[in-house]
Amino acid sequence: MEISFIGWIHTILGTLAIFVAVFIIATKGFISAKNLLGKFYLVATAITAATALMLYQNGGFNLAHLLAVFTLIAILLGLASEEYNIFGFSKYIQAMSYTGSILFHLIPGIAEVNKRLPLDNPMGLSVDDPINICYYLIFTIVCGVTILIQWIYIWKNKA
Repeated sequence: MEISFIGWIHTILGTLAIFVAVFIIATKGFISAKNLLGKFYLVATAITAATALMLYQNGGFNLAHLLAVFTLIAILLGLASEEYNIFGFSKYIQAMSYTGSILFHLIPGIAEVNKRLPLDNPMGLSVDDPINICYYLIFTIVCGVTILIQWIYIWKNKA
């Protein structure tokens, strides 16, 4: 399956964004637009989501496009929560929004990777393939637990 120029930009930036996000959370605990890596993650994620809306090789508007819209909403919500104190919940919303955006990246990403690899015998040929559903569940649990840990940290430290 051929990848277009926009597809390459989408794939490379999306992959880098996920690795940067994992690094940020592992080292700092939270993604923030107030530092360089956080800005890179948010810009790369926004570009990845925007380019996803331009990719229609699998037919019309689908789950991946919907998740791209959710990603953009999560980024905007996270940015707003960093800027304004929303009833004292801003840090919680920020953590949930930015960490949730990683999940929105991973779901279509893993489906696309499993559709292409290994080259001679791809693992998951459709979005709802059982192997993909297992990955979605694992990533959802990991992101959910990460958000809970972030919330507990915020609550305990009144951050």
